[in-house]
Amino acid sequence: MSANVIFEQVMQMGLMFGSIRAASVLGWDKPENINTLRTFFGTATIIYYTMSFIIWQLAKSTKDETPLIYEEPVNGQEEPEKFETTVSVYDIAQIEKLVKSAAFSTALIIGLHAYFKITQPLIIQSVLPLFSLFKSPLFGIYILRMKAEGSFQRPWVTKSAFGNTLNTPAQADTAPDAKAADKSISDKKSE
Repeated sequence: MSANVIFEQVMQMGLMFGSIRAASVLGWDKPENINTLRTFFGTATIIYYTMSFIIWQLAKSTKDETPLIYEEPVNGQEEPEKFETTVSVYDIAQIEKLVKSAAFSTALIIGLHAYFKITQPLIIQSVLPLFSLFKSPLFGIYILRMKAEGSFQRPWVTKSAFGNTLNTPAQADTAPDAKAADKSISDKKSE
């Protein structure tokens, strides 16, 4: 694991425990202040989904038809599957993946809070999705207007909390396949 990955994991843990501590100092975890915590959670959730929708709209509106060919292991298979797509389609798929993950987490947290009346997951879920959105390459490219190079170069590596690199996409050899990708993309459009 690189020092950058370790730093991000330590930062995420610090953010998680720091937010729980801040909520207890502010008294948001007390039963009489639960509505304040719920309001904070609702506001953070609305901000997350609004920012995700803005990024999705920006990705749709760019219509970047640059071919992107990469290999990615699917469901732990040993042989990676080769994907041919465009930059716009890839970006839209990545933001949809982020939103689906956050939607599942949000539903789970709401269920835990409603059924078990625990507050710590509300605090954590108020902070972590925003943190992951703000550090995502999509936010950097579409909101901060950074160039898609370096760590923002597609395909993006999704860093697991456990250092898992099984589903790490690899840039495929695009030199001989670039014309074929252009042709297959234009064939799909004409259908």
